Amino acid sequence: MSLLQALNPRSVAILGASDNPIKPGGRPIDYMLRHGFSGAILPVNPKRNEVQGLPAYPSLRVLPQAPDAVVISLPGEEVANAIDECVDLGARMAVIYSSGFAELGDAGRAQQSELLARARRGGLRLFGPNCQGVANFAQGAILNFSTMINESPPADGPVAIVSQSGAGAAILYGGLRRAGLGVRYMVSTGNEADVCAAEAACALLGDEQVRLVVLYVETLSQSAQLAQAARLARERGAHILAVKAGRTSAGQATASSHTGALAAEDALTDSFLRQHGILRLADFRELIDYAPLFLSQPMPRGQRVVSISNSGATCVLSADAAEEYGLAVEQFDQATLAGLKQALPPYVTARNPIDMTTALLGKPDTFGHTLQALRGSNAADLVHVGFPIGGEGYDFADFAAQASRFARDSGIPIAVSVNQEWVARAFQEQGVPTFWSERAAMRGLALLSEQACAPASMSSPQQPPVAASTTLDEPGSLARLQQAGLPVMHHQVCTRASDVLPALEALGTPLVAKGISADLAHKSEHGLVRLNIDRQESALQAFHDFAAKLRALEANDGGMLLCTQHKADFELALGAHIDAEFGVVVMIGQGGVLVETLKDVQFLLAPFDQSQALAAIQRLGIAPAFAAARGMPAVELSAVADMMVRLGDWMLEQDGHVQSVDANPVLVARGARPPVIVDAVVAVACEERS
Repeated sequence: MSLLQALNPRSVAILGASDNPIKPGGRPIDYMLRHGFSGAILPVNPKRNEVQGLPAYPSLRVLPQAPDAVVISLPGEEVANAIDECVDLGARMAVIYSSGFAELGDAGRAQQSELLARARRGGLRLFGPNCQGVANFAQGAILNFSTMINESPPADGPVAIVSQSGAGAAILYGGLRRAGLGVRYMVSTGNEADVCAAEAACALLGDEQVRLVVLYVETLSQSAQLAQAARLARERGAHILAVKAGRTSAGQATASSHTGALAAEDALTDSFLRQHGILRLADFRELIDYAPLFLSQPMPRGQRVVSISNSGATCVLSADAAEEYGLAVEQFDQATLAGLKQALPPYVTARNPIDMTTALLGKPDTFGHTLQALRGSNAADLVHVGFPIGGEGYDFADFAAQASRFARDSGIPIAVSVNQEWVARAFQEQGVPTFWSERAAMRGLALLSEQACAPASMSSPQQPPVAASTTLDEPGSLARLQQAGLPVMHHQVCTRASDVLPALEALGTPLVAKGISADLAHKSEHGLVRLNIDRQESALQAFHDFAAKLRALEANDGGMLLCTQHKADFELALGAHIDAEFGVVVMIGQGGVLVETLKDVQFLLAPFDQSQALAAIQRLGIAPAFAAARGMPAVELSAVADMMVRLGDWMLEQDGHVQSVDANPVLVARGARPPVIVDAVVAVACEERS
């Protein structure tokens, strides 16, 4: 039986059933009786013959039929035996309210693992322990004890809620219902002994009536299943909106890797969600506020937005917000201008944003004609409408109907900002989402645009093994990167003084000299780097000085590296490491000695393509400086993106033999000069080095 089938039970037993509908063991019985569950409800309570008007039974073993699902509302020490009884009866799903397991530490985790082992013996799926339960509101199968179901009565709809937190699920449920949205499923996964949030989301998207999953997680496990859910959502034209709480260090990277030191779990989660088209929002409020957009509006074709209002202030504020959220406020072509001049009063300038002024009072059809003029406009992928104040003379019922019709007929999404409840209701009744500020409306449109631009094809995370590692010296590291097809500076290794002159003749000058030691990852900190070497005498002096320095540091002496000295306009850092959850992580960022101080970095999870690499580069804080300026050519970022793609693919090909790469700096010049790696540390699995 699939997980989705398990959430459609024909019979439910409640262990710890209570006659009191306020207690956790009583609420699911009360909810199912009141909200249309047509299957058998089987209370189990050895102290009562009847519970809430239903026959009660002393144990699972004496039930008149085997239940599909069992609610376990018992003290923690009784749960293991209850699981055994569920397995013996052939139940398919158990929902464990009981707490006192993994949330209490190692001993609790061991007990929780034992529950799972018992359940797997009979193919029993577990929700929890320490969860508030699950609910299928379409069937009235409410195996949940949240009080929010009393405050906001159920209504079936296109939304599914998945939350590791029971309270989080209830907050989302209440907010969505108050917004007038129907909810089909509400699932809290609690400690996730068995079913995790990612698996639940994937299962619920198997119901074709579900068009939106709102997801709350504190830890992201089973990322491959969440990637599968994202693919399923995209194939079906459904959406996943997520809040990921908790900002802790990943702690899986090799210590010598800048990539690992900079890659917090939160940053990697951000990258994973972005690459798989899952929109990450800040909190429950945003999930609730933006859900209607994804259920009522078409997906935009691009990022160009037109703002329309009867207020000049709203026009200015909406333009500011559009720029803040990366939307383009472009001016109109001649065909659109001609249409707008027909729609607007002669004293109104037809420019974006469009200020209809108070002329709308005397000529209410101005709004509809303005919308029609935007159909097919080169500037309108999205439309914002702002009505900051409405009163007598404004026919908002008609405005709302026209806005709804425009979005439906043109395929251009529309969002409205208002400040009065009755105005908001007029638009909401027509399925047009409203927001209480221009900024919030623009953020919503930007989210729609981001979702529309999500990758068309998404790969599941690939997981090379994380292993203990050791670092190679710089010549060994550079050799590995050359094998990977990455651009590495020309260099020669001098192990004896007699190697210096041939190296100078082969490389030319000026050169950079570096001491070589597998014991020292960052040589500049130890005075083992010299620039502008242009004569044999200075090269020989560096060779002898480096040898003395390495002896003083009691470090392994591998000689001296002579390298071609390059000029560049920018220093970037390129790196990669293997994360235990997300697989191969590639980093790009502002490089040099301040890489860990500036933390201007972006991450991608391999595999990815060049377009995703370019987008990551453009998200860097330093990115605006890469553009052409004051007669200087732009940086050809495609070459940097190619390096990122190649590094990610190569790390996957290595299957754990290479654990991390730290290439810093990568010198990047304006114009056609290709980037070049001038320093690198590669860490390999210890077993390979041995």
